[in-house]
Amino acid sequence: MRILTRGDVDGLASSVLLTVVEKIKEIRFAHPKDVQDGMVDADEEDIVVNLPYVPGCGLWFDHHISEDKKLDDIGQFKGSFKMAPSAARVIYDYYQDERLDAFKDMLEATDRLDSAQLTMQDVTSPAGWILLGLTLDPRSGLGPEFRKYFRWLVEYIKELPLEKVLVHPEVKKRCDRVLEDQELFNNILKESTTVDDGVIITDFRGKKDIPVGNRFLVYAMFPEAHVEIRLFDGHKGATVIAAGKSIFNRSGEVSCGELLAKYGGGGHAGAGTCQLRGDDVAEKIQEIINTFKENQIKS
Repeated sequence: MRILTRGDVDGLASSVLLTVVEKIKEIRFAHPKDVQDGMVDADEEDIVVNLPYVPGCGLWFDHHISEDKKLDDIGQFKGSFKMAPSAARVIYDYYQDERLDAFKDMLEATDRLDSAQLTMQDVTSPAGWILLGLTLDPRSGLGPEFRKYFRWLVEYIKELPLEKVLVHPEVKKRCDRVLEDQELFNNILKESTTVDDGVIITDFRGKKDIPVGNRFLVYAMFPEAHVEIRLFDGHKGATVIAAGKSIFNRSGEVSCGELLAKYGGGGHAGAGTCQLRGDDVAEKIQEIINTFKENQIKS
């Protein structure tokens, strides 16, 4: 069978688990928006993971809140959907195979990273599985080198303990880059970010060569805020909005995924994305900001 997933730490952990319990001949990648737009095909040999459902697939595993309301339209399918901290956790629970117990540390770290259950130390000084997970950031692009690294890492993790994985030159150079970029990213965040009544607004539109950076760093910089709205340039003139709840101030009551699903996107309660086009982009951005401002628990 083939795995169809996204190139992040949850996709990696899910792929590791699936290659243990299924005969996998290929790992493919897709962007969630392309799946939503019907641009991605699948057949009975495809296992769709951590992505919206693709009609015709053999198995589907997902946990995004934005997909929960679509289950009636999807109907019966093979696999599992449930609210869980990661798609990898959904896979682990589905198979209940003792061979997967060897990867419990990876699974627990994936749960924490994908659901943003991190400590301040995890954010400011990432290490171990958390640091490895940060080397798998889809914002860095899914070019040939990344795809090769991802597929190689799936197999390497199964062969060696984490300590040896982290010192391999291919891994170490990416971990070093994450740590080096942290300071650069900190500076550009300060230049591009404002806070409006508990809402962090980071505008990267028009900026090029932005360090990938730790996406949770902004919450450590502005601990009084409860959510971040990040704007950046998308494909063919689109404006991408990535919204994420603070992992340190949990006073926001709005589900990011459900809110952005109203604008053609989706995601989790704690994080979501959408792409906007047209003459009313600025108006829609303000609507989203206002919704987050109006729905927070005031102290």
